[in-house]
Amino acid sequence: MKKLKVKDVMDKNPPVAEVPGRREDVLHLFAKHEVSGLAVVKAGTKKFAGIVTRKDIFRNPEEDQLAILMNKEPITISPNASVRTAAKIFYEKKIHGIPVVRKGELVGVVSPRDILKLISRLDGDKIEDYIESPFVPIYEETPLPVVMKIFRITDMPALPVLGSDGKLAGIVSDGDLFNFSLVRERVDTSSIGLGEDEDLWTWEGIRDIMRLYYETSKIELPEVPVKEVMIRNVITVYKRERIGEVARKMIEKDIDQMPVTDENNEIMGMIYDTDLMKALL
Repeated sequence: MKKLKVKDVMDKNPPVAEVPGRREDVLHLFAKHEVSGLAVVKAGTKKFAGIVTRKDIFRNPEEDQLAILMNKEPITISPNASVRTAAKIFYEKKIHGIPVVRKGELVGVVSPRDILKLISRLDGDKIEDYIESPFVPIYEETPLPVVMKIFRITDMPALPVLGSDGKLAGIVSDGDLFNFSLVRERVDTSSIGLGEDEDLWTWEGIRDIMRLYYETSKIELPEVPVKEVMIRNVITVYKRERIGEVARKMIEKDIDQMPVTDENNEIMGMIYDTDLMKALL
């Protein structure tokens, strides 16, 4: 495993954004490929230009030009670097994608998911020894604009949601908020398939508006509690499960974080795919 190189595990044909480009181009690609970030290349070439993520969009909701939105000097890695080197970057920097660059050209992207496949073969330590990321729970009645603010302040990718009894009721990620961001401008409901008597903030209405989301110029969230959009069927992990089993669960369920529970089934923290990278260090 230690002899494996980044080129052995990376995605050799990742989706990319191009400059010059606009914000709506990026939003369309995020939705099409169901990703939270993209490498950016110069139009018509493989020349690496930077990366753009959901956080870049959230931080600059008024900006339209991709060249300004994107990070022009992100962390990159060589295709000949070891998998251990990539794991170390993920573990220390808590990022979810590293552009793989050779001679100034993008040749792939490596993600924690690529390395989780290796970690899933391990037995290893109990997961409680890997809980290092901050634990920031929120109340289920918290309005979405406040949740957005908490994401910005804490820079956390996911927040567990507690009910009035203090028990885990759900989980919300920055991606959930991204998917439920709505247009600021008033939209004619007849043009997006909403019935006259349908509430604009129903699940169906939100899904229809998302079809037009990448054409909008601003980000706005409805004043509804987070319980309306959180994931209720939360996949948790017991604190004494082994890291290999946790990695397998993340791959199988297509998730990158899970609440960790104790012997009383109380939430005691969160475990992220980047935390698991420690197993290879």
